[in-house]
Amino acid sequence: MNFWWVNHKQTFRQETGGHYIWSPVINRGGHRNHFYDNMTRVHLGDVVISYANGAIRALEVAKGTAALAPRPEEFGRAGEAWTDQGWRVPVRFEFLSNPVRPSEHMDLLGPTLPTKYSPIREDGSGNQGAYLSEVNPTMADALKALLGEQWRVVDAQWAETSSADLESEDDVLSNQIEQRTDIGPTDRAQLIKARRGQGVYRRNLEALENTCRITGLKTVAHLRASHIKPWRACTDFEKLDGNNGLLLSPHIDHLFDQGYISFANDGRLLISPELTSPVLEAWHIQRDLKCGPFRREQLPYFEFHRTLFGFAG
Repeated sequence: MNFWWVNHKQTFRQETGGHYIWSPVINRGGHRNHFYDNMTRVHLGDVVISYANGAIRALEVAKGTAALAPRPEEFGRAGEAWTDQGWRVPVRFEFLSNPVRPSEHMDLLGPTLPTKYSPIREDGSGNQGAYLSEVNPTMADALKALLGEQWRVVDAQWAETSSADLESEDDVLSNQIEQRTDIGPTDRAQLIKARRGQGVYRRNLEALENTCRITGLKTVAHLRASHIKPWRACTDFEKLDGNNGLLLSPHIDHLFDQGYISFANDGRLLISPELTSPVLEAWHIQRDLKCGPFRREQLPYFEFHRTLFGFAG
């Protein structure tokens, strides 16, 4: 197992949403780049530390090797500075329950930084010239110690990556739950259904929510049960908690799940700068929309969502 560090910069939402990392093959000047070449060195099962908005926000495992692929259309204007052809590596993300800011732990990380091609600067901020950097064993050990239980849980889940790679994402998650011995068959079935917005979770949510907060649609059969705190980052309780959810129209669910929109505690709709006006206009989304009030029990989940996707509101 090798370790890598990816600085997502402006494409964190797109890459986590699509379960991949992507870089150009060459820069605009037509030259090779060390950080782009690193994409071709990633192997199945390698671990990537995901850095965005000043913090380590996820860990990911490579589900394959790099393949040539066009620049993702979803990058939009964020990708205009890059060439059209690039390397794409399929990965599986695990969001951290507690994102970690390297700038607050440079006493531990500082001595482990490489003298060349470092992913972060001496003050803990991201190296803006770097995309994918190799993490040396000393730095990997420091990161494991820093992330503590978060690392151990994810490490255990990825122990069988090579076989899991042959399965679909839903099958992987379902099998992980089925193999748990700390809960009974009824609980396992509930967690599997909660992943798909069904079962006990949906019933718990519908007891609290009955309308899409943005479109106003009240026909619940056409609304999706969307977790506020992503399912993969939740405890078993949070996966089934009706307060950790909203009923959303499908296109709104897409925007919320990918982090293009979020909500402030007072109910204000928060819109990412990456969400263009044509999309807002086509889907009749008002920028000054007030979607609250929210229940007190929902607020910690919204805080997690805002922090994950870099919203300040």
